[in-house]
Amino acid sequence: MKSYLDRRGSERFKYKRDVLHNTDSADLFYSGEVCNYSTWGLYFESNVDLLPGDKISVLVGKQSADGTDLVDVKIVWGKELQGSSFGFGYGATLQKRRNIDYIKNKLKGE
Repeated sequence: MKSYLDRRGSERFKYKRDVLHNTDSADLFYSGEVCNYSTWGLYFESNVDLLPGDKISVLVGKQSADGTDLVDVKIVWGKELQGSSFGFGYGATLQKRRNIDYIKNKLKGE
């Protein structure tokens, strides 16, 4: 996993990682791929057509020991992709982040 800084105030981790995400009106999750991830936002690709302003949840499995995050995001922009295995790319801001492994351990009483 490679990290880099650009015009953002926080470090952004650039990697390709499979994710699951839902849509605004459903609990059904769709597959996608996160391409970069930071404290404030993420860029992911999917075959689901979403609109700016849509609020969805994304399940992000990280490559570090930090486990898996379920993040609620708001779509800021989207674009149609050419030459990708996915049809659309999205930039989204993080609204809420929950570490799934931490939650599971709390529920087990660990």
